[in-house]
Amino acid sequence: MDAIIFTDRKGQELFPLTDETSIALLPLAGKWVLEHTLEALVDAGIREAHVVLSPYAEQVKAAFGNGERWGMSLTYSVTRGEESPAQALEQIQKNLVPPFLALRGDIIRSGELKDFLRKAEKTESAFVQALYGGENAYLTLCLDPLRTDFNSLKWTESRQPVSNQSSIDVEGVVARLDSLKDFYQVNLDAASGELKTFLIPGRQIALGLTQGRNTEAYPQNLKQGIALIGSNCHLHSSVELSGKVVIGDNVIIDRRATIESSVILPHTYIGELVEIRNAIVSGNDLIRVDTGSILKISDTFLLADLKTTTIDNGLGALFNRSAGMLLLLISLPLWPLALILSVLKSPRKPYFRYWLRGNKKELNNFGVPQRSEFSVGEWNVDVPVLRYLPRVLAVVTGDINLIGALPVSLDIASQRIEEWERLADRAPAGLLGPTQLNLPADANDDEKLMSDSFYAANFGFKQDLRYILQAVKSFFSSKAWFK
Repeated sequence: MDAIIFTDRKGQELFPLTDETSIALLPLAGKWVLEHTLEALVDAGIREAHVVLSPYAEQVKAAFGNGERWGMSLTYSVTRGEESPAQALEQIQKNLVPPFLALRGDIIRSGELKDFLRKAEKTESAFVQALYGGENAYLTLCLDPLRTDFNSLKWTESRQPVSNQSSIDVEGVVARLDSLKDFYQVNLDAASGELKTFLIPGRQIALGLTQGRNTEAYPQNLKQGIALIGSNCHLHSSVELSGKVVIGDNVIIDRRATIESSVILPHTYIGELVEIRNAIVSGNDLIRVDTGSILKISDTFLLADLKTTTIDNGLGALFNRSAGMLLLLISLPLWPLALILSVLKSPRKPYFRYWLRGNKKELNNFGVPQRSEFSVGEWNVDVPVLRYLPRVLAVVTGDINLIGALPVSLDIASQRIEEWERLADRAPAGLLGPTQLNLPADANDDEKLMSDSFYAANFGFKQDLRYILQAVKSFFSSKAWFK
């Protein structure tokens, strides 16, 4: 028996997940959406299928090829998208010999397809529609093409069966994937085993915790609930998972991050201390399922798309804090000098404090992760080395790195709108860096921002080491000691 699979939805209802891909290629419980349909067909003994595509057709063809990986033979055709199934069938250059199966591959169904076919082939109707749990399963067995009504395959059709049509009800679940909330929920249901016929990849390493190949995760990561983690992932041992959590392939989750009842799509980075609840995260897109809000996070130290961004390629946190402690010890003789010169210059206010944006993370009042502010002091003196001496303490506490972009206030950071301006947010804030070492203190803001943006686009371990050497040389120059 042949099968015709319709995967021609345009996918606006799942934007931004479908901004650059087809619904058929969305990851769902460790596999592509269309892959679940192919596995159900193979389980039912069907080995040949023709796939009707529309948006991102070449991506789908490249992903599934000739179907050999699934033990199938696949062919393809492309339509304008969301056409009438009957019209699409007329355009297919394939001799369809009844009986054949017509079904949608851009929705999710979990039920015994074999059970439906066994019952449907015994009927005398021209066509038989499948119902899973009383709902339209968007699956029809065609016994007489000339008398078959294919309207039930339109994904916009009601969940109820088309009137005056023979139908057979089998046990199962149908998810139309017609909203972000539906996509979110079916992922969680699959992870918890509620979709009985799904083949979930991975192995169970602890009660409720399943992970794929080459993944580094720990039983203590799961505080309570169920978690399904894909392949090639890295979770720090301090990460906490609770509720139902689905994590796709190639995901990195940093220290003390908290994930609760959420779906994390492949190639996503989640930064240190970031809290994700009731959300879908795809790269730097944060989709709050509970409120319906869609937020694009520009700060790659919070969320990032690993397909386009390299994370944590500078000096490590341990090195930064250790270097901060060493620098503090070396600088201890300078603190009394800074105090004396500041008192001589301004007896009433030798020292003042202000707020800057650092590298630590927290949730704001709207539940959105952002870099937090920290309080830093300055000596009221003209000597640059002495003036900024208190910032060494911020390196020790981890608020800033030894090497990084120039720290700014949250107000200044919020004014960055253009893409090139936001590029600077990809780099950590630092005590030293190209802007601090190479530009005068009175340089205009655009010049400083341009310098930080260039650093953010190119920073790495070797480059940071070069800035450390430059800082050592600068310490013995007149620039460091005179205004």
